[in-house]
Amino acid sequence: MVALTAQADIHRLYVKVIQPALAEFVPTADIVGETTDIDQFLEHARINTHNLLCHELRRTLALVLGALFERQLRFWLSEKMPAKKENVENARWPQLVELVNSVDGSITTNPVMTDLENLHLVANAVRHGNGPSAKSLLQKKPDFWSQTGKKPHVRSDLIGNMRIDDAQLEKYAKAVMRFWHLAGASPFPE
Repeated sequence: MVALTAQADIHRLYVKVIQPALAEFVPTADIVGETTDIDQFLEHARINTHNLLCHELRRTLALVLGALFERQLRFWLSEKMPAKKENVENARWPQLVELVNSVDGSITTNPVMTDLENLHLVANAVRHGNGPSAKSLLQKKPDFWSQTGKKPHVRSDLIGNMRIDDAQLEKYAKAVMRFWHLAGASPFPE
């Protein structure tokens, strides 16, 4: 029952919160260059500020999705392994994956785990800023920085320059729903 409820909660979050928010906050192309016209300058500033907000929203939504999944996962594991509840509560991501493997090894060998690992890294990087997760993402998912036109490096604001697109958020939401399907919930809605 935990898997089914978790799957339904993620689906509702995606359909009722994430999709409408993405539709409301659509970024456009950033405007670069200088101008001496004050009205044009203010319009460029408005557009670029809007774009920054749009990208921050997408990073924040990925964080929410990742945090909700991790909380659900810990609850599910605690239900499946009551004797290891303290281990579940104190586990970091690699240990959580090991615990999932001990419940059902077929889940951790499923390709969906790659997307969930990336979601975990995104959520961690957004939460903590430049650090091990951000550096790992830079190696694993350099396309998150390809839209900025800037070559990312570890001394820059990696997270502020990270761009998560709508398709990536959908992919992460579907990965979480697939996980819960593998854990015993119903087939996830497309």
